[in-house]
Amino acid sequence: MTQIVDILIIGAGATGLMTARELAKAGKKVIIVEARDRIGGRIHPIPKDVFGYEAQLGAEFVHGEAKVTKALMKEAGLTFIPESGEIWTVRSGELMKAQSFVPSNKLFRERLQQLTEDISVAAFLQKYFSGKEYDVLRNEITKVVEGYDAADSTLISTLELRNEWLGNNDLEGGVIKEGYGALLNFLKSECLKYGVEIHLNEKVERVVYDTENTKVTISNGTEYVARKIVVTVAIPTLSSIQFTPPITQKIQAASKIGFGSVVKGILQFKERWWINGLGKDLSKLSFLLSNEKFCTVWTQYPETYPTLTVWSAGPIAQTLAKASETEIFEEVLISLSNIFKIDKETIRQQVVVSRFANWPADPFTQGAYSYTRFDTGTAYEKLAEPINDMIFFAGEALYTGKDTATVEGALANGKETAERILRST
Repeated sequence: MTQIVDILIIGAGATGLMTARELAKAGKKVIIVEARDRIGGRIHPIPKDVFGYEAQLGAEFVHGEAKVTKALMKEAGLTFIPESGEIWTVRSGELMKAQSFVPSNKLFRERLQQLTEDISVAAFLQKYFSGKEYDVLRNEITKVVEGYDAADSTLISTLELRNEWLGNNDLEGGVIKEGYGALLNFLKSECLKYGVEIHLNEKVERVVYDTENTKVTISNGTEYVARKIVVTVAIPTLSSIQFTPPITQKIQAASKIGFGSVVKGILQFKERWWINGLGKDLSKLSFLLSNEKFCTVWTQYPETYPTLTVWSAGPIAQTLAKASETEIFEEVLISLSNIFKIDKETIRQQVVVSRFANWPADPFTQGAYSYTRFDTGTAYEKLAEPINDMIFFAGEALYTGKDTATVEGALANGKETAERILRST
């Protein structure tokens, strides 16, 4: 069966849905094909009855100004809740309060300001802070790079992080009370209102194109003929689609864009056993940072749900890509046991329910979100350039603003892409 459409969008994540809505509002006939059995992509909400709140196994936080996200939230009637609570770190087995995620070392910031040529963060630390007296600083910076940016410190761009760390953007934000799932469900309803067709369980295998049309073949044999297509798949999975003629330069550009790994879990307990951890008052705990395999732990403060979210990111998370859920659960217990100095079995007995998302093992993403490598160069621009004004590439990594690697970047790039297509028609 062959269907003819103005614009075909590959992927029903935040970018795909936003692009589709904007195009359909302008009168275009749009079809979205999605390989999963759900919308959302790297947004993965859990039903409220599991943990008692709108839990998220994928994207959870709203970062920075997030103008597009907040405007969409206003349309949908959703509620923004600013982050609050306390940040704690574990150093040499001792819990200590921290003011922010990024260390405020004066010399470190001066060296960042003086940097003129891009190098990886690991190379930067080795060049300027190799002495034993900087052991703690190197560890803190590396953990931020791995734990927050989900990146490999031997690859991530120091200049890009300098803009983030020394600019006016802090790493704080908030959450959507109703969860990102509610935001995307609103987008979905908008798409349907304007006539967009959303087809789930349709994995694109092949794209054949010339100067007139594109023909997209789905794994179930369905074919679509479109004047234009928008490819919103995660960066590492682009090469899984067979393009004819080949898009060698696009694949090469994609290979120069970093893409981090994250394994995320949520555990519900019988009670909030951690609030007096190591003799400290952790009743206002928001985030806890450590050197464990699951290096970041957070609560839903100011809400008092008896849940902890656990997070392993960067190269360490990549080592868990082939781990079973049982093995991941055991690693989580080990991390919590080491952080709080509580027997692992005692913690296990407190667990009521748990859920995990192993993003590097997910065949449709092979990771979590993008980052700029020190050798990325012009890769973003090369990948974003349309082919024959017919094949467009989109997603959080290709947002032209500062909010790449976020849902804001994905939504904003969806708007940008729609505007670009409408200008070309």
